[in-house]
Amino acid sequence: MKHEIDVELIRKTLIERGHAVGHIIPTPANAGEYEFEVDGGLLSLAEARALLEEDAANV
Repeated sequence: MKHEIDVELIRKTLIERGHAVGHIIPTPANAGEYEFEVDGGLLSLAEARALLEEDAANV
């Protein structure tokens, strides 16, 4: 069963925390589901979540 990921919520939160967010790129199922264009680089879903957690810790 595939789970739902609210990529728009992740995009919104990254932007609110001052990051430049471009495209959200769906990837093949075996590649990690999504990549986010953040601050000029590509982040996996796990890396985007880690960045949000780091930002939250620094607030």
